[in-house]
Amino acid sequence: MNTQEAAERMLETGLFYTELLIAREFGESTKNGICCLKSIRNNKRYTIIEEQHPVKKVKVIAIDGRRVTIKQLQNTALLFKRPNLLVQESNHGNR
Repeated sequence: MNTQEAAERMLETGLFYTELLIAREFGESTKNGICCLKSIRNNKRYTIIEEQHPVKKVKVIAIDGRRVTIKQLQNTALLFKRPNLLVQESNHGNR
């Protein structure tokens, strides 16, 4: 999990996340969740809503001014959902 992946997932779900919840979402340690949310809070690329009560939570509402995920943009451009075979190939090329 990196900050961009976490932010994309948060934007996709539209939910508020704590450090623990974002770590669980990706099967990572709480320490990684803390680092990711700290990066999201401090980076001007991400537009967020932050709640303090009853626990500190963050919701990503835009990335670089974009209010939809890359996946949603691709599906709209293709006029249909990308086949899993193409999605898996593109993920292997990025790693």
